[in-house]
Amino acid sequence: MSGFRVIERYTRSEEHSDEATDVASTASLSSLSFIQKYTNKVDSLDLSGSFSAWYAPSATFYNGDGSVYDGGKKIWEWMHILFSPFAKMEHLVKITRVLDGLNSTGQICDLLILETETSFWLKKPLDGEAIRAPRLLMFLVGPTTTQGEGMDGLQIWEAKAYWNTAVLEKEIRRRKASLQE
Repeated sequence: MSGFRVIERYTRSEEHSDEATDVASTASLSSLSFIQKYTNKVDSLDLSGSFSAWYAPSATFYNGDGSVYDGGKKIWEWMHILFSPFAKMEHLVKITRVLDGLNSTGQICDLLILETETSFWLKKPLDGEAIRAPRLLMFLVGPTTTQGEGMDGLQIWEAKAYWNTAVLEKEIRRRKASLQE
């Protein structure tokens, strides 16, 4: 995904760099590569496989509608339901901020903040143009604690999605109403 460009990066020592950095030059930042793979997985709408490839068993997800999902398994099950109405999805990542080397419950992790425009294409009979919604996504990514889990030795410990979910709801209602006319 060409949209992954770190514009701000903070480290444990609170050094700050405003220089734009391409993914190629941040290869050592494994959490950024991990989130790029995760975003590609979600965009593919292929949520087969175990939740533990992406989410820690104790992960928490805070959704923009106020819902909270506790546990990687519950998050993965919810995502299956959430994305089932869509034929296609695409995250256009506009800005990525990385705060690396944070201490969370005694473990070192990274916080990735992505400003995206997410496009949602509905399945038939509600298909048509993409519905675009600006979203702010935050991921606390750290090492997996269980051998054989995670992707590249990492998992999401906490996720937050901030966006106006009514954007989708309003367009779905409009499309349903046009079918009934």
